[in-house]
Amino acid sequence: MEENSKVSILVAARNEEANIERCLQALSDLDFPAHRLEVLVGDDQSTDETARIIKTFIADKPHFRYFLIEQEVAGLKAKANVLAQLARHARGQYLLFCDADITVPNHWVTNLLQHFKPNTGIVVGVTRMRPEGIFADLQSLEWLFTMGGVRMLSLFKIPITGMGNNMAVTREAYQKVGGYEKIGFSIVEDFSLFMAIIKADFGFVQAFDKGVLARSEPLQSYQELMIQRKRWMVGAMKLPWLLKSVSFVTALFLPFLLVLAFWNPGLSAGIALFHYGHVTLGAAVTVAIIQQRDLWKAVPLFWFYTMINYTCMLVNYYLPNPTVWKGRKY
Repeated sequence: MEENSKVSILVAARNEEANIERCLQALSDLDFPAHRLEVLVGDDQSTDETARIIKTFIADKPHFRYFLIEQEVAGLKAKANVLAQLARHARGQYLLFCDADITVPNHWVTNLLQHFKPNTGIVVGVTRMRPEGIFADLQSLEWLFTMGGVRMLSLFKIPITGMGNNMAVTREAYQKVGGYEKIGFSIVEDFSLFMAIIKADFGFVQAFDKGVLARSEPLQSYQELMIQRKRWMVGAMKLPWLLKSVSFVTALFLPFLLVLAFWNPGLSAGIALFHYGHVTLGAAVTVAIIQQRDLWKAVPLFWFYTMINYTCMLVNYYLPNPTVWKGRKY
């Protein structure tokens, strides 16, 4: 990273009146020189008070810029379309992506940029939920546990996914792949950009540390969770077969145990207990590494939450209902 590199933070927002000011305040509080930073906020035709809140907040902040995104470019839609147009206006050598319902830590920019080495094209951060009860804590633990696994695989140079709510790319890498205009529309635009940059022979880093830990808004119901996970499964199904098979095995593990229980209850219980111990230990290690002490109470429940989720996610993925994202159906 060059010492005086300019950084552009891109935020896509649609109907985020409940969250956007909190996000912008965190970006305003960043411990990074304002003359080297710009924040571009793209309003994806919000129908609530999002635009008013953004304009009011940035009125006295010249390094923040607001864009109303009304047109679609290159066949793009939704968030991919917003980010593509923001990137055209961005002047930074690094493009950082942050969702409108995310709050980032003060040293977020500095800590992300320190992971860039020669030929590194993309750095992925880590995210948890704001603490709002046990359901939110389980969501947090799931995100951290999953990204911990992604981190382990990244050490062996095995790419899995990007997380567009907390991610950074070099302008060189973004332009080499042609940006979102060349990549094309996807409802998992972060995964598509991540894989395009990897295929262009750039290196990647999964930054699994507290310094880049952002906080997101938790989902309030299981129905909302399944709606979100249906979109995520679209990305999972684009992984190589070897990695995709892990999702299938995990999703079918609980049904397997239930069927096995009819034939051999003891064996089923033994396998479940063994698996529970390993998953719970992994969750505990994750909490310890990322230093999120408030999540310890969720660790004993995590195995049950995960097993049920994976089975429901697979079933939900194959149901004929559409994928819903920010009020739009795909």
